[in-house]
Amino acid sequence: MAEQQDVIFVTGPYSAPTDEGIERNIQRAIEMGQRVFQKGYFALVPHLLVKDFYMPSDTSGPFSYEALMQFTLAMVPKCDALLLYDHSPGADREWRLADSLGKPIYFDTSELPDRTSQ
Repeated sequence: MAEQQDVIFVTGPYSAPTDEGIERNIQRAIEMGQRVFQKGYFALVPHLLVKDFYMPSDTSGPFSYEALMQFTLAMVPKCDALLLYDHSPGADREWRLADSLGKPIYFDTSELPDRTSQ
């Protein structure tokens, strides 16, 4: 049986004033997730899990910011560590939760030990 790989929760800004800004933030999260994979870990990129659900006009329903934050916060305990590559209100909430759970916190992929040769 293959050794289980650690799952790194990748977090940073999602929201932006424009659709283009949101797409840039999603792309940046994808790039950070790719770097995590290149280091030999599984990357959980919540931006990809919520992008087709988030509706800014939904202020209290299942597709609201807060509902989707609860979804991403529920994933943090299931991960082995968190990578906070940039601050935002939501990313900082995920970071504080991971910290309170004693999860390792990384701020750059260069801090992740390389697991590709193991």
